[in-house]
Amino acid sequence: MDQYRVIRQPLNTESSMKKIEDNNTLTFLVDVKANKNQIKQAVKKLYDVEAVKINTLIRPNGTKKAYVRLSADADALDIANRIGFI
Repeated sequence: MDQYRVIRQPLNTESSMKKIEDNNTLTFLVDVKANKNQIKQAVKKLYDVEAVKINTLIRPNGTKKAYVRLSADADALDIANRIGFI
């Protein structure tokens, strides 16, 4: 599974913006079959940042959401600007 199939799209909600500012965490919608290691590698390839921790959950509508905690040297706000959803 390549990185473009693993990470479907960034999620831009009010709660995800709060996580970006407070916890240095980005939120993505990911493929349901992707595991945490695949998500971590895809984030590293696409955005050139190191992910410290990945939390995933499957939403009631059947999609999978991933919270990607970035390392201290990477700023989630800068990455969100580079992605283009701020």
